[in-house]
Amino acid sequence: MSTTTPPTATDTSTTELEQLQAKVQSLVAPNFCTGTLPLETSEGKLFYCKGSASDASFLSFTDSVLQDGDIQKLVEACQQATFGRGGQDVLDESYRKAWKLDTNQFAAQFDLARSGIMETVHDQLLHYEKNTLKLEPQLYKMNIYGPGSFFKPHVDTPRSEKLFASLVVVFPTTHTGGNLLLRKDRSLFNFDSSKRVFHPETKAPQIAFAAFYSDIEHEVLPVEDGYRITLTYNLHLAETDLPIPKALSSDSLTSLKTALLELISNSRILPNGGALGFGLLYQYTINPKFQDDLVKFAGALKGNDALIRTACSSIGLDVAVKVTYDLEDEGEEEGGEGRTWISDRIHPGGEVYEEPYGPEFRKEGGKPTRDPLATKTPQNTLPLLWVTPRNKMVPTDAAFVAHGNEYWVNHVYGNLVLTAQVPPAPEREELLRKVAA
Repeated sequence: MSTTTPPTATDTSTTELEQLQAKVQSLVAPNFCTGTLPLETSEGKLFYCKGSASDASFLSFTDSVLQDGDIQKLVEACQQATFGRGGQDVLDESYRKAWKLDTNQFAAQFDLARSGIMETVHDQLLHYEKNTLKLEPQLYKMNIYGPGSFFKPHVDTPRSEKLFASLVVVFPTTHTGGNLLLRKDRSLFNFDSSKRVFHPETKAPQIAFAAFYSDIEHEVLPVEDGYRITLTYNLHLAETDLPIPKALSSDSLTSLKTALLELISNSRILPNGGALGFGLLYQYTINPKFQDDLVKFAGALKGNDALIRTACSSIGLDVAVKVTYDLEDEGEEEGGEGRTWISDRIHPGGEVYEEPYGPEFRKEGGKPTRDPLATKTPQNTLPLLWVTPRNKMVPTDAAFVAHGNEYWVNHVYGNLVLTAQVPPAPEREELLRKVAA
């Protein structure tokens, strides 16, 4: 007679955690947005000059279909386009072949602020319900891609700690090729502006645009015929006095909230309380060396990062950005403290006279963590259940000068993460009642 061994609490917790991980990672928030809008005659002209010349020329994108000869005059006023590499502007036509005009050499009648594009970009790329941040566009360059022009795969060089995304506006010109390819997490989106800059039925000229997070790899395929003319804007985070309501994807938010509620309603998971951990899914242009207090973390969260924060907050969990460090000298044997430490502050480093480094991190408010599903339960540790794995999206390090028989400098590396504090099981009952009310 065979018997079936009932599942243990650990087995149940592991299964539900795996289900939640799959749920979170399947809820992919948009990494970009695209669209078109009519180009009115009053906004169809582009004025430009060559160098410091006082006489200006112009193109009209609405009066008639532009000929290549008209655009060639614009190209003659341009410079070869460079790109950022190692903190410098580099000219290498084997990697990027295009032309550009700086903002002091042209003026477009097209008005981004009045067009309504930024409202669309706000709704698609800023995923939080209420905040005091907005996106402020800054015109960066005009780029022209002619026959044979291209830009190989790259990620935009951050030119500001508040850079959040990029916006490309494509003017209506007849061209073939020059597709913008966006890559993220093995997904590929093909933005073919040549098929969007004229209305498919009336053939009226229109603007096509694409906005995407600054950490997304992208490329411009070779232009086969004609010219592709674009304006590029850097989208920076800026403060506003008034809260800006944002509508999250209701289906994704509801699904994630449901999965989280199912998890914390199980009293066998983190029975004495602890935290849920989420690795950041996006890169952020911050310098942790100069932003050590993560309670005041100013970077706006993107995509799933923001979705997770909102879902956790909406069910009453306290969410924060923290830093984790793996201390290689901290053993877990004999019930000792765990190797992974977590803190609200980035450790500045310093001098130590003996290892381990744990006491130094404790002075800065750090706390060792442990796997809540493990059999050992060291004292004075935070049970931390990783829902999504840690990623090296925003790394930092603390340098320690060690004194002993030998003098050396050692670096301890950490990563920023999201955590949601989970109260003990008895207290969660009240929390769950409030959510259900």
